[in-house]
Amino acid sequence: MLIKNVLKEKLKEALAPISPLNFVWSIEIPKQKGHGDYATNVCFQLAKELKKSPKLIAETLCNDLNTQFKSEFTFEPINGFININLTENFIWTLSKTVLEKTFPKSTTNTLIEFVSANPTGPLHIGHGRWAVVGSTMVNIYKYVGKKVSSEFYINDAGVQINNLLASVKASKDGTPIPENGYHGDYVHALAKSNDNPISFHINQHKTVLNAINTTFDTWFPESNLHKSDDVPKALDYLNTHKFTFELEKALWFNTTKFGDDKDRVLVKNDGNYTYFAVDIAYHKNKLDRNFTHLINILGADHHGYVQRMKAAVSALNKDASIDLKIGQLVNLFRNGTPVRMSKRTGDIITLQEVTDEIGSDAVRYFLSEKSLDSSIDFDLEAAKQKNSENPVYYIQYAHARICSIFRKHGLDNYKKQPSFDNLDATEKAVLLYCLQFNDMIWELSQNLETHRLNTYLLHLARQFHTFYEKCPILKSEDSIKLKRLYILKVVQDVFKTSLKLLGISAPEVM
Repeated sequence: MLIKNVLKEKLKEALAPISPLNFVWSIEIPKQKGHGDYATNVCFQLAKELKKSPKLIAETLCNDLNTQFKSEFTFEPINGFININLTENFIWTLSKTVLEKTFPKSTTNTLIEFVSANPTGPLHIGHGRWAVVGSTMVNIYKYVGKKVSSEFYINDAGVQINNLLASVKASKDGTPIPENGYHGDYVHALAKSNDNPISFHINQHKTVLNAINTTFDTWFPESNLHKSDDVPKALDYLNTHKFTFELEKALWFNTTKFGDDKDRVLVKNDGNYTYFAVDIAYHKNKLDRNFTHLINILGADHHGYVQRMKAAVSALNKDASIDLKIGQLVNLFRNGTPVRMSKRTGDIITLQEVTDEIGSDAVRYFLSEKSLDSSIDFDLEAAKQKNSENPVYYIQYAHARICSIFRKHGLDNYKKQPSFDNLDATEKAVLLYCLQFNDMIWELSQNLETHRLNTYLLHLARQFHTFYEKCPILKSEDSIKLKRLYILKVVQDVFKTSLKLLGISAPEVM
């Protein structure tokens, strides 16, 4: 259940005689303890309409609301805000359906494109970040019932591909590798084999990504665009709709008409397509496949790409939308010392090596724990520690400890009907935090801030450990023991679901 939505609908119903609430107002979880389980700023928004102070409006409303919803909520006016607390009985009622999926219906058809590395070498840790964040987005979209597909765009055409092939050939022939070629050890290994270099890297990428629980519905080769004449067809579409013009023997796209800071070249004066022209054809292909919402996760060097791509999608289909998420770099460390990476020189730490060293679970957690806007400093040795300083270990240990408790006390005890009376502060805190899960997941499906799921899990682990220390089970009388086992089952279910969405295992023994 989405508690914020329930609260909002009840407040709308109660306030209908006063105002239709045709303005922006919110229900939030207060950051400070003692400010309610939830709070709303609605009285500040009502002040202009009613020509009264927010403080007076809040005081008047709370009297009525407390009478109307006394079995579910209590309302308290604080300086114009309304603080809202869930009643004990309502918390117990909600806890029975804590993971019930009652999300709003969505009509969008979303395609999330991520990683999309050139098949010219092994995947590095940056690619791993896009893989983890992208696959988590896909998991969240599926969980809330949105129609979603995932795609890896294979850049198997163009200059970089030619450079790789020339590099492998040079190594085979025993001649110097071209200056703009690839110099890694993998080039010489390919030269000694009969493998097609492009196919080899595509298959290698699939294997490495599978190892960190990342798969794709579609692997889309760029070469398909050229084979099917998708590029000239896309340009014809733009020409027909008068979105292009010629200047100095080149064809330009009038992207400034759609908010870009300057117009962009599509066909150079030598007749060759720009990368942008091919990208437009690719995105037209996406839209022609009936996707109405596109999400691209891109590397840090793509900031200049955002507005032009938004312009292209607007020109191709005014009813479609695109979100472009730019991720910052991942800096690898070992015991505080930077580990250098260079794809061209061969001094490279690959994603596969990192996964082999610290495991998929640690890779997925540490590469997704921060907002994409922030760079990540990733220490390999810290990720392997088996103590409370390592968040992955701390979270998984919490889940394993719950499993251990159920092994000791019987798996069926939590199913019995516990007493709903007298929740103490610690019991209420952990239950209430579990009840916030669906609201949080729905918000993530809207704002794509997947790192908040990592934060939620870490805080849930802290809540559990506090509960475990302050609320003994073994030594408690039967009624209290039953209540606390019931609470633990709720916590365990939320742990499992959260870890699954992050693509991380939920071990029962550690």
